[in-house]
Amino acid sequence: MDIYLIDESKNYTIQFPVNPLNRLSNQKEKRYTTADIIDFGEVDISQKGNKIREISFDSFFPKEYDSYCQYTGISTPQEYINVINFWMDSDTHVRLIITDLNINELVNISKFIPEVRSGEVGDIYYSITFRTYRELKIETVNDSSNYSGGLQNNRSNTYSNEYKDGDKVKVTASALNVRKGCGTSYEIIGCVSKETVLTIYRQQGNWADCYYGNHGGCICLDYVTRA
Repeated sequence: MDIYLIDESKNYTIQFPVNPLNRLSNQKEKRYTTADIIDFGEVDISQKGNKIREISFDSFFPKEYDSYCQYTGISTPQEYINVINFWMDSDTHVRLIITDLNINELVNISKFIPEVRSGEVGDIYYSITFRTYRELKIETVNDSSNYSGGLQNNRSNTYSNEYKDGDKVKVTASALNVRKGCGTSYEIIGCVSKETVLTIYRQQGNWADCYYGNHGGCICLDYVTRA
């Protein structure tokens, strides 16, 4: 197995002289949101998109070439460390290639811990972790003919300003999030299913506080109707 880091912007490559000592971790996770449904309990809801993957391993930079090295003409341990520290400090994303695992992707170096061990004069051991790099692309849409500024709300306005404290409403959506506060910026504390009846009070625009479990919460009135 050969492991390379390539700075494509500068056409510079380093190859790790010694393969991982114990294990190489190639962690992959699926994205879920956990919701608490009244009279049912917690459920995991699968979310679209990919979670950032982490790859990590431990090894060492030897002071001198030995039979366990992947190639001759190795650099000094400090030279390897200087390059890796430079990439981390400058937020440079590099290409990680691990031949036997068919890994070939852009990564950021998120953690690098070098250490000197007693009895290993000149050798520097290290732990290194990479996170897959994903470029965030943001597009600006400019339509001056009908844009009046701000975000547009394309949802139907189904709530009524005539709700009073203690009114009961029925959920019309297949699942409706209950949040800590009135607005989508607040944390989701649970989820109620369609046809669930809730008691509301203190309406704030198209949001209202509701009696939810033992702690209360807020729901969007766009997804309920009078019970």
